[in-house]
Amino acid sequence: MDCVLDGNCVKAFGKAIHALSRIGDELWLDPMVRGLALRSVNSAHSAYACFLFSPLFFQQYNLGSVSEEGNETIKCKLVIKSVLPLFRCLSSIERNVKRCQISISAPCDRVMIRFFCRHGITKTHNVRFQESEALQAVFASHLCPNVLKAPARLLGDMVTHFPVSQEEITLSMTSLRVSLRNYFEGAKGELMLYCNTAQVHVQYRVTDIINSSKVSHVTTPI
Repeated sequence: MDCVLDGNCVKAFGKAIHALSRIGDELWLDPMVRGLALRSVNSAHSAYACFLFSPLFFQQYNLGSVSEEGNETIKCKLVIKSVLPLFRCLSSIERNVKRCQISISAPCDRVMIRFFCRHGITKTHNVRFQESEALQAVFASHLCPNVLKAPARLLGDMVTHFPVSQEEITLSMTSLRVSLRNYFEGAKGELMLYCNTAQVHVQYRVTDIINSSKVSHVTTPI
C-alpha cells in the first residue's frame, strides 16, 4: 500500500491519530478499496473508534495487488506511541510539510512515513508493525435503540465547560433535550451539582431517542 497526502490534509490525518491515542494504546492501519481505515480500541474493549479516509482524500492511493473485497491487503497493528510523536506538533506540520507519503512494506514488516518539507528537507520514519486481523466493533445494535449524532464542534463546545480533571460525566437524553452533568463530593460526602450543560435536540443533525436514558462516562484527563 502506498498513499500520498497533500500538506493541507496531513493536519487532519494527524488529528485522527491524536483522537485515537485517547482511546487505546494500539493503532490498526487497514487499507481497503474504499479507503484507509485507522482504528483503535481500549484495553477493556468497551470503547472503539474508527476514521475512514476515502481515496479522494489522498493525492495518490495505491493498494497494489488487491481483491475487490480487500482480503489480500495488509492489516497492520502499530504501537500508537511510536506514531503519535510524528504528528505531535500539528501547527508546525501545517506550516512546513508540503506532502506526506505513507507506505506499508510486508517483507520488512514496516510502515514508512515520509514528510516532504519546505527547503527540500525530507524526513523518513520507519515504524515496525505486527500483522493482525482487521479490528471491528462487534455489538448488538438492537440493544442500542437510541441514536444521537451531532456536529463535532457542538459536542466540543459542551465539553469545554467541564474541568480537564473531571473523572466522570453523565449524559442524559430525552425526546426534548440532551444534557451533560457532573458532580463533586462535598465536605460531608454528599454529591453536589458542579456543572450542567443542556442542548435542545433541534441542534443535532439526527436524533432518534426511543427511550429516555442516562449514561455515566468515565473520562481521562488530557
